[in-house]
Amino acid sequence: MNTHKDAFTQVGLFACAVMLLTACSTGSSTAPGTVTPDTETSASTPMTGETDATSLPTTSRATSSATSDATPSTTALRTANPTASATGSASAGGQPAATISLVAGAEHKITGSADPVTVECTDGGDIDIEADNVDLTITGDCEDVEIDGDENTITGGNAETLDIEGDGNTVATGTVPEVSVDGDNNSVEVDETSDVSVEGDENTVTYQSGDPAIETEGNNSVSAA
Repeated sequence: MNTHKDAFTQVGLFACAVMLLTACSTGSSTAPGTVTPDTETSASTPMTGETDATSLPTTSRATSSATSDATPSTTALRTANPTASATGSASAGGQPAATISLVAGAEHKITGSADPVTVECTDGGDIDIEADNVDLTITGDCEDVEIDGDENTITGGNAETLDIEGDGNTVATGTVPEVSVDGDNNSVEVDETSDVSVEGDENTVTYQSGDPAIETEGNNSVSAA
């Protein structure tokens, strides 16, 4: 009887030992000292859709910084591209013609032929050309136009008298009541005249209108155009 009780007791103790060993083995699946993290997001973790600058690669941060620094502001662009303000400057290769204004009783002498000349007569004024190869434009109404030089060209204007003593001059003008030619090889054309006197040779005088008194000596031509 006691022998059977001892056998049952030993079996029970053995079973308890087995159960205890099994329980210990299951509880030791996590290594000692290991901390299991919780499921909360820390404050330093960026939210979905946001980009933390520190999480960018070094190359990306450098490119972004360089692009920002290299982009000039609108003010800088305007400063670097000033609008040219220069306007109406003289064109290269020539000088504008000089303009002289005359009134009654005034006289202008031309002694050089460097540049074209324009003379504006207001109710009078005398013009005396003493140089050669002058390019003269006359506007308005002059009193007396005298040509002492050679190979000059005179156009425009009106005058009371036209007196030519040089050679090879060309004149095309308006109304000139009195025309006098004393040189050679001159060509004169007037719109209207009332008196023509020609001496010398090879001069030609034509007029558009009027019935002038004509006096000529030498081999010259005076006629209506």
